[in-house]
Amino acid sequence: MADADDALFDGILEKVGNDGRFQRRFNYIFNVGAIMFASMSYMSIILVLNKPAHNCHVPGRELLNITDDELWRNLTLPREPDNKGIMSHSKCQMFNVTEDHLKIPYSEWSFRESDIIDCAYGYEYDRTYYDKTPITEHDWVCDKGFRETNIFVYNRFGELIGTFIFGQLGDTLGRRPVFYFSVVIITVGRLISMFTASIYIVFSIAAVLGSLTANSIFQAPLIIAMEVSKSERRGYISMMQCIGWTTGLCIMPMVFWATRDWFWALMLTTIPIFLFIFIPQYYRRRRKIWYLIESPRWLATRGHYKRSMEQLRKIASVNGIRQLAFDELTLEKLFANRTVEKVYGMASLFSGWRMAKNTILCVSCWIVCCITYFTLVLLASRMDGNPFLNFLWQSAVELPAYKIGQIMSDSLGRRFSNSIAFIFATLLSIPVLFIVQNAEYEAMTTALTITIKLCVSINFFAVNLQSIEIYPTCLRQTGLSFAAIVANLFGILGPYVVYLGTEYDLRYPFVIIGLLSAFGAVCAMFLPETLHQALPESIEQAQKFGKDQGFWTLPKKPKGYGGTVELGQELEEGKRLKAADNQDEDEARG
Repeated sequence: MADADDALFDGILEKVGNDGRFQRRFNYIFNVGAIMFASMSYMSIILVLNKPAHNCHVPGRELLNITDDELWRNLTLPREPDNKGIMSHSKCQMFNVTEDHLKIPYSEWSFRESDIIDCAYGYEYDRTYYDKTPITEHDWVCDKGFRETNIFVYNRFGELIGTFIFGQLGDTLGRRPVFYFSVVIITVGRLISMFTASIYIVFSIAAVLGSLTANSIFQAPLIIAMEVSKSERRGYISMMQCIGWTTGLCIMPMVFWATRDWFWALMLTTIPIFLFIFIPQYYRRRRKIWYLIESPRWLATRGHYKRSMEQLRKIASVNGIRQLAFDELTLEKLFANRTVEKVYGMASLFSGWRMAKNTILCVSCWIVCCITYFTLVLLASRMDGNPFLNFLWQSAVELPAYKIGQIMSDSLGRRFSNSIAFIFATLLSIPVLFIVQNAEYEAMTTALTITIKLCVSINFFAVNLQSIEIYPTCLRQTGLSFAAIVANLFGILGPYVVYLGTEYDLRYPFVIIGLLSAFGAVCAMFLPETLHQALPESIEQAQKFGKDQGFWTLPKKPKGYGGTVELGQELEEGKRLKAADNQDEDEARG
């Protein structure tokens, strides 16, 4: 009986079309198009705050008629070891060149250690790739160098707070309004940032505002799509959103490279997502059809049968089904023996030992993915070479990663796919430690780093899919949001890991990535398999989820999977109730 209840709404969706034109159109518009622009708006802050190579500006070279930049740096800047252990020009200190020095030939200059001072006349920046950034315009370097790192940390706090609020709203207020709120908030935050870089506090607050809905803007359309599609398409839907995400990440650095100005680049990567507020509606057979619907599955579990039926009719209409054999009375009867569960927000995720264990393991995998992914993303634009191409290559590798992730997840299962990718990321981190500081192996280091990013992207695909599938409908967005909240809390460490690598020793980030990936592999193995499993509809079912699974067994499609055995009888009963109801109305009129 419990298995039939699990598949009940899947059977209803078969009658309205669970893999038709509506689902395809929804995915292309919202899980590819909207997500593409959302990823650009969300991740743009990384390239906005890219720190070009810099050193102290030392005046006086024009008096000595020196045109060679390298010669002037050799004369006026002390040397110190950089993050690769190589002696390079200091970024934040200079020799105290006085008027007395300028009166004699520079070949006779000599400086003692006491002549080394902090930059006194501003900074010179490498303008090869950027004309303007907040860092170059307002000198956020050296003694202000933590400003960039702190803003990334503030962003994580913003994501944490926003995910806590909007994640739960998705399961109480609905998926659709949360998506609209998310679009407005992320747009407003980024636009305010564009005009407030001169006021650091305001800029930081705007950055936090722009990150409040960074998770909910992705979660809402993904969950709606999965809840109106057949279960076999979950992996494909997740991959569609990943394609949208990665496409946006590949386009974004090209926009920055083309404009070379952070203000216009931020404008061009922010405005498009706001246009999805105005995605048009159209009329079909005198009925208004919205492109973005509310999840009928969520509405039914909340007891809103009339509204659920309205959404089902919209799906059926787009899928070419003119008449349904059931209505809201049928839905109410189908769910009559199911009480609307009391949900206590995120506390409900720990109701029962098995559900609490699954939550802890799932969150642990999220933490590892979050720290490693954003560490690699931040490193990509701060390593040697073209920052835009570095970002592009690391982003482009996600496209094959998601396809590989889908194939592995739909064959080996989510659990083994997740664990195998973590293990490979661990093993690949080891050789990087021995070559990352050697300039001769720069190409090999880049290739290994990109391969690690591929593994982490597979992890993100698998753990995101798994997170959606292990929680019941009434807690699905709350569970996903809780994982994102805790991951972002630990993800605050990511920018500091990058800071250690860029300012002190490039090996540090890869040591941390390797250790975390090994931990993630262990956690992933003890999660339940969700492939070929019906989505749990209630907390009680979620508390038992995975109980009878073997540890080493590969997932097999069970007989009668997605079955609708009892649905035909229920629909016939619904027809009878509807006919009786119409007869009563006719008699009342008579």
